[in-house]
Amino acid sequence: MERMIAGAQVLERDGFGPKVYLLADGDILKLFRRKRLLSSALIRPHSRRFCDNAIALKRKDIPTVTPLRAFRLDDRTWTAVLYRPLPGRTLSALLRESAAEWPALVPRLARFINGLHDEGVYFRSLHLGNIV
Repeated sequence: MERMIAGAQVLERDGFGPKVYLLADGDILKLFRRKRLLSSALIRPHSRRFCDNAIALKRKDIPTVTPLRAFRLDDRTWTAVLYRPLPGRTLSALLRESAAEWPALVPRLARFINGLHDEGVYFRSLHLGNIV
């Protein structure tokens, strides 16, 4: 992992340290921490769920990331996923660059989220930083 993150840019962090890295080759490494000693993540880690969810979205023809590999780290409370992101800019980046575009984007965003719900897709962590 140390070789992988050498020269990487930290995209997201929390109180435990970096959570998401942008690697030099453009791929992303996302870390997942099991928060409780007894958890369903012991059986099906969050990294596996992430990969399975991406596969399910692709089957529904919903553009999403491409998981490349899942990892268990030396500390068994941590797992990771290496994935290829979608090309383009996130809505949060668009807002930072041109807030004036926001009123035109809101109806399209609402239709997109409604369409996801119509397909039975519900994201607990849906935010403007992960919509491209």
